[in-house]
Amino acid sequence: MKQDDRNRSVRLLWETPAEPTRGPKAALSKARVVEAAIKVADGEGVGALTMRRVAETLGFTTMSLYRHVPGKSELLDLMVDAVWGETEYTPKGPWREGLEFYARQMWSMFRAHPWLLQLTNARRMPGPNAMTRLDAAFAVVSELGLEPEEIVAVVTTVSQFVAGVGRTMADRVLAERETGVSEEDWWSDLDGLWEHFTPQRVPVMAHIWNTGGYERPLDEFEFGLARVLDGLAVFIEAEDRPLVRRETCL
Repeated sequence: MKQDDRNRSVRLLWETPAEPTRGPKAALSKARVVEAAIKVADGEGVGALTMRRVAETLGFTTMSLYRHVPGKSELLDLMVDAVWGETEYTPKGPWREGLEFYARQMWSMFRAHPWLLQLTNARRMPGPNAMTRLDAAFAVVSELGLEPEEIVAVVTTVSQFVAGVGRTMADRVLAERETGVSEEDWWSDLDGLWEHFTPQRVPVMAHIWNTGGYERPLDEFEFGLARVLDGLAVFIEAEDRPLVRRETCL
């Protein structure tokens, strides 16, 4: 994205447009365009999202949309921030309860809009809704006496866990939409694979399979979130916090 494109996204996200004081109220607005785009992405997937498709949904010409949103890249930035606006701010209180609340808000958002996790997050322009929610999460951790970089790392750890589990969920939604076959049906119709799960080849997996371990899965979000918070508690509550390598050696 070019410098001028980035500045354009910043203005669209952070600056409130002036309302016209005269003349009839516009039939189309930035908010209506964004709302329609979210409906397209929710119902058809982000791959189906085009300015033309959004215009068809609204009953306007494609060119009329460009008066409110310059292009698809800026539209996606606006959509992401709009769905962040559906979440609640993390309330002040005990750090663990606060981070759990933040994680559950993110999880609900991803479940409602799985297309979010099919977007590239790198260099996505942040908007006010996303940043104020993140700031509230930082505020909960800021009372713990951590270094500023540790506050960022703690909240980022939780965010990345939720996003990681969410991407698996989003991939399943996309696969089911494209094939018309549910996740359960796809895996259950693989007799040719399961016959190779023998104790000679994969002894531990065969034992888990034969004892019903795959039939009683723990909820991956609930189990994982609890373990992530347990791990952060060890770090936060330690008398001498361990030094953490600042960069991973490749």
